[in-house]
Amino acid sequence: MAKQPAGRPKRVTMTDVARRAGVSQPTVSFVLNDRRDVAVAEETRRRVLEAAAELDFVPNRAAQLLRSNKSFTVGVVTSGIVSQPYAGLIVLGLQQVVQPAGYVCMVVDTTGDPGEGDDAVASLVGQGVAAIVYASLAPKPLHRSPRLDGIRTIFVNCWPEEGKADTVLLADEYAGGRAAAASVFERGHREVAFLGGMRNDYACKERRRGFDDAARAAGLRPADLVHRYGNYQIGSGYDLATEVVTEHRSTALVCGNDRMAIGAMLALHALGLDCPKDVSIVGFDDQPDVADQVRPGLTTAALPHLMLGRRAGELVLGSPEDAPERIVVDCELIERDSVAAPPRRGR
Repeated sequence: MAKQPAGRPKRVTMTDVARRAGVSQPTVSFVLNDRRDVAVAEETRRRVLEAAAELDFVPNRAAQLLRSNKSFTVGVVTSGIVSQPYAGLIVLGLQQVVQPAGYVCMVVDTTGDPGEGDDAVASLVGQGVAAIVYASLAPKPLHRSPRLDGIRTIFVNCWPEEGKADTVLLADEYAGGRAAAASVFERGHREVAFLGGMRNDYACKERRRGFDDAARAAGLRPADLVHRYGNYQIGSGYDLATEVVTEHRSTALVCGNDRMAIGAMLALHALGLDCPKDVSIVGFDDQPDVADQVRPGLTTAALPHLMLGRRAGELVLGSPEDAPERIVVDCELIERDSVAAPPRRGR
């Protein structure tokens, strides 16, 4: 028998994983091959996947494919995500779930070029994929390749312009907008301004709807409040905040995103005002290295990009028959230091 060459690490086997997880080798095989026709308790499945990750187990895909005629590749078609690191959490969340089960994600960004996306999808389908996951930076309709008949298709933070998806996953923009607005109404603010993004943008419309319902819950008429629209950029937040604070004496600003909120903070500074002593500010996104780094720390509704990706991964590993057509994930309100009670009218 040939000896293992010196210096080459011994290949981790399913038997090693079984020993670490405290289960039988067939159970490891059932879990890592995603055999849903065999009953395995979820706690056991979790132990097996954790043991495989701890041991850096690398399955013999060639043998598995020959045995099962099943693909362990997930095609990910993105729009705009590569240019925004925090939106890349969608892909990270997907990978965190599927990689321990032995799947590999192949990512193609098709920003602004649906035809390129069709060619990429055709290539992925030709190589064999378990599913195609479309993912977008902002919630919007995306072109769905016509070459996906019979291929499981999941849309994350987007939906198909034409055709259908097995499942669409979206953030609850409405509930996030309502929670953001409620955080200032509940502190007693009545002169509140909504500084949204583009008027016809899906996220902006949903957040505006949440803002208006929060106003009604506080006993106010939305029509009596200030609503302005910008473009989600810092300069837009600066200009709109300058207008509503100087002309309407707003004491709280509910902004379309964190960048607009940063612009609003800069506007207050230029006007010699303090946040939150004079004017409270709320953002949306909880953008990493932004919302928690400014001073004061920004109260904001968090976009659940990581959780959206993880839920998509769970769908890939789960049974298509059990998958819902639509999943909505909460936008948690992250409370920091940019909201306080309204000032006395002496200012």
